[in-house]
Amino acid sequence: MTVPKPSEVLPGGGAPMEPAKYLNFLDREYLAGYVGQGGAAVKLMVTGSDDVARELADGLAMLGRAEEPGAGFLHVAVDAVATRVHMIDQIFAAVARQVDWIALAAAVVRRTYDQVGFPAPEKDERGADIGPDDGLSVATVAGYHEIDAAELYRSVRRGLEHVVLDDVTLSHEFRVAMLRLCQERLGRGDVDSAERDSVLAWLHGERVPATALRKVGLYTRVARHTARPLLISLSRWVRRAGRSGVVLLLDLERLAVTRRPPAGLRDGHYYSKAAALDVYEVLRQLIDATDEMEGLFVAVLLPPELVTDEGRGLPAYTALQLRVADEVRDRRRPNPYAALTRVGVRLEAVR
Repeated sequence: MTVPKPSEVLPGGGAPMEPAKYLNFLDREYLAGYVGQGGAAVKLMVTGSDDVARELADGLAMLGRAEEPGAGFLHVAVDAVATRVHMIDQIFAAVARQVDWIALAAAVVRRTYDQVGFPAPEKDERGADIGPDDGLSVATVAGYHEIDAAELYRSVRRGLEHVVLDDVTLSHEFRVAMLRLCQERLGRGDVDSAERDSVLAWLHGERVPATALRKVGLYTRVARHTARPLLISLSRWVRRAGRSGVVLLLDLERLAVTRRPPAGLRDGHYYSKAAALDVYEVLRQLIDATDEMEGLFVAVLLPPELVTDEGRGLPAYTALQLRVADEVRDRRRPNPYAALTRVGVRLEAVR
């Protein structure tokens, strides 16, 4: 193995890894084992160029995928250009818009049918495969097993209430929302399409009339104080639906832009120093909450400037800086297990 010279490392310490090798390391040491079995991790990745950041983003989007649909990790990406990442509720809304909530609810309903002893059919009367989201109505399953639909409905409804409402590891609002989506899949009229759309709009952070929210048992909008529990609940819900977990990519490249360009040249969101510090507080909270998380891997892309800039970089927020400080300061060797890892282009070391 070629050991890089001290002058060929990214700022702060620890030699950089090649993107492909680091991605293989994450897949082998984190996703395939630790996170896939219910662990959680937050990794900050310092990249030296747009090409390296793009290679990491593309590679992360492919890690942990399974050949069969509805398996493997759920991948979501949030860019600071398009999303106000200094507000956790905006991050959750951006994530929620990338989630197929109906498919997750369908998977939980299908598992509940299995638990009550009446599996949903996988083929229709003509022998054609039924989609994973179809064939879940009580009438269809009852007809397939030639049993009374009312009796089956009572059994599967009790099963869903046990699986969803009794799971205290999920936040209360999340449980209510997921139960409504599951009930809509049963096709018994407990939740109609309009009520389902109200739940989806609430998850997406859209404005929903209070009367529509009350009809589905929700009484407050997603806010800063509820968004983090909802994000943690999402990673757990994904696993309840049979998937391995969630891979969340946060691209914070935009935070390094210190001045907004002229009005005609602006693109997306820009961040003041105060907003950048709020972003670091969001990351600090995620790191501190890893013991509460289940099956969640958060990858944060950072430009080198944010490692050294004492005005708006990590040194400006000690609470986060101390949590990701270099465990190994040997600038000739990479440390892939570190909370903050350097990947790709080699730059002059900062003494």
